[in-house]
Order: sequence, then structure tokens, then C-alpha cells
Amino acid sequence: MSNNTTKNYNHLYDAEYQYHQQKCKELQKTLPQNALHSYLQYPSDNPNQRANVDMLNRLIMSGMKPKWYAVVHLNDGNNSKRQQTRRLDIDEVTNDLWQGKNFIYTELYNKHWQKLNRRAKSIFGIEYGDSTIKPHLNLVIEELPYPYDTFKSFLVLLDRYLPDRVRCIWRRSAHIQPIDNINAVTSYITKESDFRNSTIIPSLTDYQIK
Repeated sequence: MSNNTTKNYNHLYDAEYQYHQQKCKELQKTLPQNALHSYLQYPSDNPNQRANVDMLNRLIMSGMKPKWYAVVHLNDGNNSKRQQTRRLDIDEVTNDLWQGKNFIYTELYNKHWQKLNRRAKSIFGIEYGDSTIKPHLNLVIEELPYPYDTFKSFLVLLDRYLPDRVRCIWRRSAHIQPIDNINAVTSYITKESDFRNSTIIPSLTDYQIK
């Protein structure tokens, strides 16, 4: 998109920003102190990042309660040129991450997990950092069922079981942390949002909150 086209839409971005900020102020007057983080803040003036924040905010405000934030690195096949080329194709990356999500949810529930309304909802995103061929997964997910409802058991699931069954995932690359500030997590997982990388993968993110 040209600078002129972007400039022509600035009034729309500004209007959305003002609406967002007003909502924050209204909620701050009615919510308890420990719930002020439930309405997401804009981390920047980047319109692509704002669009992702708006989408995440709709999930949060419609009932999603994020519990864990995780980072898992994708396997580049020991510097395989073929795998590195695949990492440039967002469709291939999405297919790989679908395999990861399918394994995680099958392990959490069963092979019919997609038919379950009462399951942990999640947000899947992709980030490249300083590299274009070694992306990692950003995962935000709700509280998990037993036996994966603790830090240690969830880490074992992502760090050991997942890469053993899904080859596109790098072994012992997972990092997880409980979410105590959803705004900080949102800012991080959307920071690369632009016209090349939307960062949030719509087909893997749970939009229907039950």
C-alpha cells in the first residue's frame, strides 16, 4: 500500500483509536483493579497491529480467559535448504502449525476435539524475529485440563511430546509463562504485524467462544 493510500485512511484509524481509548476509560470506572487488563491497549499506531489487537480484544471481551503464553520454535531441518524455502511460504507454515495444534488438542482431549465446544481456546501466531527462515510459534491458550494443568506438565507437552510427534517442531525449544498481563503479551505477539506478516493465523485461532 502506498503512503498516499495509507494517509487517506488515517482518519479511520484515528476514529478507531479514539473509540478504543474511550472504551478503556469507561471500563476502568466499572471494573475491579485486577480486571483492568481485560480490555487490550493499542501498543502502537501501526494500523495492522491495531487490527490484530481489535480482533484479540473481541475474543477477550467475549469470554476468552488466557492462562498461558508459550513460544515454540519451528525445525529448519538442520539448515535444510528445502525446509528454509518452505518457511518463506505462509501456507506451508500454517500447515505445519496445524499439525502441531492437532497433536496438542488430541493429547489434551481426543481425536474428536474439534467437535468439543468446551475446550481450551487458543490464539496461534507466527513470528520471524531477525530471521526470515527460522520462525517461531506464539501461542496463547486458556487453562488446560488435567494432567496438563500445571506449568511442568504443559512444558513437557510442548517441549518433549510435541516435537517427538510433529517433526516440524524443534525439540527442547519451548518456553512458557503464566499470563498476568495480557496487554504485554498482546504487544509482543503482534509487534511484527505488517502487510507481509499478519502475525495472527486466523485459520488456527479460535474465534467462536462458548
